[in-house]
Amino acid sequence: MMIRGMVKRHAAPFDLNLLLVLDALMRERSVTAAGQSVGLSQPSMSNALRRLRALCGDPLFVRTRDGMQPTPEAERLAGPIQQALNLFQAGLQGGLAFDPSTSRRSFRILLSDVGEIAVLPRLSRLLAEGAPGVTIESIARRRDGYLRALENGEADLAVARAIPRAPGLRRRHLFTDRYVCLARRDHPRIRGGLTAATFREESHIGVGPPGSDGDALGRAAALHKLDLRIGMRVAHFVAAAIIVANGDMLVTVPHEIVAELEVTRSLQVLPLPLALPNFTVQLYWHPRYHSDQANQWLRKQLVKACSDV
Repeated sequence: MMIRGMVKRHAAPFDLNLLLVLDALMRERSVTAAGQSVGLSQPSMSNALRRLRALCGDPLFVRTRDGMQPTPEAERLAGPIQQALNLFQAGLQGGLAFDPSTSRRSFRILLSDVGEIAVLPRLSRLLAEGAPGVTIESIARRRDGYLRALENGEADLAVARAIPRAPGLRRRHLFTDRYVCLARRDHPRIRGGLTAATFREESHIGVGPPGSDGDALGRAAALHKLDLRIGMRVAHFVAAAIIVANGDMLVTVPHEIVAELEVTRSLQVLPLPLALPNFTVQLYWHPRYHSDQANQWLRKQLVKACSDV
């Protein structure tokens, strides 16, 4: 293991707090923010980073306009260190019953922007009632990186449509959703209904890279062999809805995000005039966390949060 090798190379006692420092820097990409997350002043963090660089013989983090960016060596260390810290935390908590009402534990969940909009508001209401000290961190990754993040302990859970199957990977159905089309209320060519002909003729907003999970429009075009005009492509559904509310383009979105979007008050929510299959959203977790009381509790909260979908 990488950490064991790093300790063996140095005869002096190894300060395990340095692992917390490196992990915090990987998350925050800022010496000041990382120090706040682990309770160290900026001078102490800078000193810890100097010691880490000396131990590893590598700069580890380089200052850029976008913050402290990790070197390949830091990225190589990050996974094993995160896994070690998670195992250490699990060992400390293993003999104690998890009490959500008093816990201050932080959980990391892999979510797309659809998951953030559809799931997190519901989950936050449950946590406010029964677990006010629990913290949720939403993590964004490419879908092909979900499995690795679950395996190395970078994430506790994942909410997604489908991720690559792996031996023992656990999952549970959360909800099934359908697609709808959004247009501004005073759209000059759409008055309370949307025909297939109008759908083909209007300009659309694509969401996410072509072929990605968010690219519902691409799937509709492929399924019905349509040559749709994509007037704009954005990364997130929230941005797409705001653009639609201020222009004449259309966007195809999952139905469950509509209720959480304040901007939809100025939009028409229209049934798609072309058939597009529904999709299911699943909850995933690694088998080593299957019996963890805290992880079990959070899984139950997510299932409960999505029970009305």
